[in-house]
Amino acid sequence: MYFKRAAIVLAFVLLNAWQPQVMAAQASKVNTLPAAASTGKVTTKAQAQPVLSVQPATCVALHQGRTCFAQLSLNWQSTGAGNFCIYLKDSKQPVHCWQNSRGNLINFEFESNKKVVFQLIEQGKNHVVAETSVDVSWVHKAAPRKRRWRIF
Repeated sequence: MYFKRAAIVLAFVLLNAWQPQVMAAQASKVNTLPAAASTGKVTTKAQAQPVLSVQPATCVALHQGRTCFAQLSLNWQSTGAGNFCIYLKDSKQPVHCWQNSRGNLINFEFESNKKVVFQLIEQGKNHVVAETSVDVSWVHKAAPRKRRWRIF
């Protein structure tokens, strides 16, 4: 019993200690670096593709099949200004949209028990220009339930 509580506290502390540093780094990238500089590659206008990234890319739940909770940071960059929306894959409702933008950062609460895929879609063209995902993993595998027969 004590070990389970310690594991929960440790996972919580590690995730919370790591997230503010990552979010601060992502925020500074959005405000200071163009998309080509952040990847270290120089691209021509014909080759340039928008980039979509998520931090953290993995959410860890305590037990298999349980819902994982995390604070996600979605960051996207494009070489040219445009109208973009971020959608959950196979969803018609956007998570967030921007008008005449080259990039942005959005933070929100994540809650799922399975892998989730985010897509960056350019409005008007209605095709996916970038995609990223959040994997859900767990600390303890689900144990099979013991079946005990009782008469009374």
